[in-house]
Amino acid sequence: MPDKLRIGIPRTLFYYSYYPLFYKFFTLMGADVIVSKKTSKTTVEQALNVSSNELCIPIKILYGHVLDLKDRVDYIFLPYIISSSEGSYFCPKIIGSPDIIKANIPHLNLLSVDVDVGRFYKSLLSSLLEIAQKLSLNPIRLYSAFKQAIKYQKRFERYINQGLMFEEALGIMELPDAKKRISLLQKSPGYDKTIAVIGHPYVINDEHLSFDIVNKLEARGVRVVTSDKLTLTEIKESLKNVEKIPHWSLGSRVLGAAMFYSSDKRIDGIIYMTPFGCSTDSLLREYMDANIHTHKPLMTLIVDEHSSDAGMITRIEAFLDMIEKHKKRASSNISIHDILNELIEE
Repeated sequence: MPDKLRIGIPRTLFYYSYYPLFYKFFTLMGADVIVSKKTSKTTVEQALNVSSNELCIPIKILYGHVLDLKDRVDYIFLPYIISSSEGSYFCPKIIGSPDIIKANIPHLNLLSVDVDVGRFYKSLLSSLLEIAQKLSLNPIRLYSAFKQAIKYQKRFERYINQGLMFEEALGIMELPDAKKRISLLQKSPGYDKTIAVIGHPYVINDEHLSFDIVNKLEARGVRVVTSDKLTLTEIKESLKNVEKIPHWSLGSRVLGAAMFYSSDKRIDGIIYMTPFGCSTDSLLREYMDANIHTHKPLMTLIVDEHSSDAGMITRIEAFLDMIEKHKKRASSNISIHDILNELIEE
């Protein structure tokens, strides 16, 4: 039996927002942290065998990641993530994901505590103390481990706010020359378009679920920024004139990102990625249409287990063509009559 306690973390949902924090905490408390393998076709197939059809694809995928960890760890860390800011909440399926998983996969050792990120320090410290007591971890280490984990998480978030993608930021966290690496990663190799890809972190950053959209765009000469890059202050500032803000944490963040990038002259177009069956996202496009008053190209991509790579490529290329035409029209004096004639001819 391994000397260290093995804590498994599914590579989905909160992983793409808070993994650095939990990794650092459990490691400092003397445990080994094991992350499930990246989402693949096998992950999805295993998930579909045990999940319900009524669930959205991110929750279905969670099944696959839990199954991947089930026989490799002593415990799987899957908290009840309730809120990320005061007055807003995660969707019911994310909040209840531990119970959803336990209902269909028996004999799991889950570490499931309440984490109200809206009351970050107080709630999180209380939850981690509960875990430490359950696992008989050294309580003397706890407060120091907690402070270092918070510091580690904040540094990770700064890297993301500087424009790094999740894997890029995670990859340089332990490097002594992190600032130099960031500078190199931020250099643009002569991109002629900039597109904002907005959506939930666990969609955009999961290469399988997002069909690796960031790399596909960059391979076509497009610089990509994401909704993750924006700070909470920037999101709130973008939403200040919205009459009715969604009370779902992730939904309001996506809407704020759409508002921010729609008014940013450096952005040529916006791609909104949303999982099929996401109840909290169901009205977001209507919110965007009602509140965005620029004519910047905006495309919605709905992803699920039936989406195809070929179909995604076709839509991306069509969107890039639309942006090119939009830029040409914006830089010329083409009349509405000419534009209508061009559309009729096509």
